Amino acid sequence: MKVSVVCIYYNRNYGSVLQSLALNNFLEKLGCEVNVIPFKDTAGTKEKLDILFDLKLPKLFDPEIVKRKIQEKKARKAATDIDEEYVEGVKLRELAYDRFVKAYFNVPERGLNRDELAGFVEDSDAVMVGSDQLWTPHDILIGYHTLSFVPNGVKKISYATSFGVKDLPTAHIKRKAKKFLSDMDEISVRENQGKQIIENLGVDKTVHVVVDPTMLLTKKDWDEIVPSTRIVDGKYIFCYFLGNNPEHREFAQKIKEQLGLKIVALQHMDEYVAGDGKYVDKVLYDIDPSQFVALIRDAELILTDSFHGSVFSVLYHKKFFVMNRHKDGEVRSTNSRIDTFCELLNLERRHLTGDLMAYSEDKILQEIDYDIVDQRLHDSRNSSITFLKNALSIGE
Repeated sequence: MKVSVVCIYYNRNYGSVLQSLALNNFLEKLGCEVNVIPFKDTAGTKEKLDILFDLKLPKLFDPEIVKRKIQEKKARKAATDIDEEYVEGVKLRELAYDRFVKAYFNVPERGLNRDELAGFVEDSDAVMVGSDQLWTPHDILIGYHTLSFVPNGVKKISYATSFGVKDLPTAHIKRKAKKFLSDMDEISVRENQGKQIIENLGVDKTVHVVVDPTMLLTKKDWDEIVPSTRIVDGKYIFCYFLGNNPEHREFAQKIKEQLGLKIVALQHMDEYVAGDGKYVDKVLYDIDPSQFVALIRDAELILTDSFHGSVFSVLYHKKFFVMNRHKDGEVRSTNSRIDTFCELLNLERRHLTGDLMAYSEDKILQEIDYDIVDQRLHDSRNSSITFLKNALSIGE
């Protein structure tokens, strides 16, 4: 069976690259011939106008969004002006990403434009989109991750795809979402909230909630990809924060003092965070996606606001705590995927909210019962595999 896959392997984000690799790897385990679609993300005139009126103009009237954008722009400018280590470090990180993608994804360097997409997939048995936040309002308007280019007769499937928002913002976007979802042959999402969005749209399809592709692979599978050698000698706390939340750094400093361990961190991931290095003993930049997993594997404790940071902590049976990257009620909040993940695996106690500094040392040292977690993960993984097999008509 030939399956063409829409995924964001090209995004310089550890989670994005690893979930893309995991889905392709697992489809190959099922006996599929996998082709990753090399898309050149270009919007036509109509799509640009839709994005302008549905997304960009409303943001100009939201003072919180405008304030945040100005702050982020100032921070980036300050970084490039005065922080030479940051500038050179980000270059090293990007080169590490690119080396990894070149090694693991057999994708032509030239991306396909819209006119070439249909021809690329016309001899496929199925086209699959997944995973990660590929159905954001912006993506729905662009119309690539919605598989609108797939010709009739080729099955369209989503695996663990996410909207990345609590609700779709405009009636126009909701209409477009209902249209493309109704045209899908099989639908699965990563979060309960995504299922609720689809049901609220009135889409007459069964919607499955499945595990992220990284969880389809076992620790043994990941061990074949992740380097066996340690990157950092000695015991350490690994901090991986995507958001700009000072209280998360203060909490890490508190834990460092309680446990007497050094802190190793990957910094300035989604934005430049001024003064981020003050709580860190060792900052790393030249780290590819497989080395990112190795840093989690070898840590004594992981502190993160990242979904995939949490996933790999669980796969490697690590002590970890995950915090919300966004405040409750924020339009851009992606907290729902953390909520679903922790509820699924009985890990609500590892999800820290409220006043972090109030958590006692007993709470920090509390063990995780990985027997319960593993059983829940096993059951969820198997039901997700069943969805994939049924969607692809494998084993019939």
